[in-house]
Amino acid sequence: MFSMFWISYLFVITIGYYVNRFFDIYTQFVSFDYKAYIVVLFLCLTFETLFKESSFVQVYSIIRFIYFWGLVVIGCLFVLYLEGYRVLFGYYITYAGSDIFSPFANDYHQFAYFIAPLPFVGLYIFTKENNFTLKILAILGVFLSVDIGLSTTSSTLLAAWLLAFMVMILFTVTSGLKKMKDDASLLIFLICIVSIVVIFNYEQIIEMIDEFFHADSNGGSRLVIWTNAIRAWLYSPIFGLGPGSYSGDHVFGGYEAHNTFLQILTQGGIVAGIVYILFIFKLIKMTHQNLFLLCAVVSLIAYGFGINDLRRTVLWFYFILFYYLSFKSKGEGN
Repeated sequence: MFSMFWISYLFVITIGYYVNRFFDIYTQFVSFDYKAYIVVLFLCLTFETLFKESSFVQVYSIIRFIYFWGLVVIGCLFVLYLEGYRVLFGYYITYAGSDIFSPFANDYHQFAYFIAPLPFVGLYIFTKENNFTLKILAILGVFLSVDIGLSTTSSTLLAAWLLAFMVMILFTVTSGLKKMKDDASLLIFLICIVSIVVIFNYEQIIEMIDEFFHADSNGGSRLVIWTNAIRAWLYSPIFGLGPGSYSGDHVFGGYEAHNTFLQILTQGGIVAGIVYILFIFKLIKMTHQNLFLLCAVVSLIAYGFGINDLRRTVLWFYFILFYYLSFKSKGEGN
């Protein structure tokens, strides 16, 4: 599924590239995107082949290893960060020497993508493990991953977590109401609780929303960048303009759209957009059988609303891992 998405996407954006050249809309160098996308394609082929031949226990052991040992390593670096260290062995453990925790990563979004699904992975592991000690460690890991995520100061990550948490509440309430049939008291109670939380925290919520839409690492406003991405897409709405960056402070400003779906529209048009929507639908359809895996996937998809994630290798590894974890669990009955 993942490899087929990339083969289809590369085919469509190549058509978009030739449309762009034929009408001389806004041609630019495309080798960087092509090379990056082909690398991701081969990574998808590799991991799909590996996980297809693996059992549920083998795939689960991978996610458990990543969760526990990943948090051990990052947790140690996080302690050094809290103690005031910014460089370790000549490498920054913060973003360009700032106070943004991003160990050994030139782009803190890459690190944030690694952290984004971990709270939900921890909850998933908690439900799967029978060992009491591992259950406690899994829950402690949830709190640690949230603390580490907050240290990245990423408003996009916070928005992704909020959306995933809302999905968790929605599914929990829906499931509860189905069990309680006509008893709506639980729903009324939860609506009251949410209303109280919103009333007493509305200033912080508004501030977070404002920061998400108007703050941008390139010094511009996301709303401006998104608007110009849409304007660029309209130059070739069916097949897009091919690989490249077509947004910014003005149309064709040389910046990416800072939104995965808008980036796809500018590169591959509505055809590529439909391919992406079908891909996401299949991914959600497979992972929805487990609430925590679904929320992990939602957090990654939601993160893409604020940044372009097509080239994020960690994202595609997670997508494939969660898909086959659900697939193998479904096929082997856990």
